[in-house]
Amino acid sequence: MVKTLFKNENGSIHYGRNAPEGFIAATKEDVATAIANLGVMKLWRCTVCNDMHIGMEPPEECPTCGSIDAYVEINEQELKMVIGL
Repeated sequence: MVKTLFKNENGSIHYGRNAPEGFIAATKEDVATAIANLGVMKLWRCTVCNDMHIGMEPPEECPTCGSIDAYVEINEQELKMVIGL
């Protein structure tokens, strides 16, 4: 199954097969805007399925693989490489 970009009304972005509740389809432009305006948001990756998340906190439970507390903070270069920016 293909991973997709999602966003929510708070500016968080999720890249995965599934998204947390309240997220809708997003574009690479939405990701670029979120990265350019990170502020207090951080970049996260699920260590089990490699879903990516931009937000103040990662999802407690990964919406794709269901793992609990599996997200680690990553750098901008890693996120851009995986998403293809």
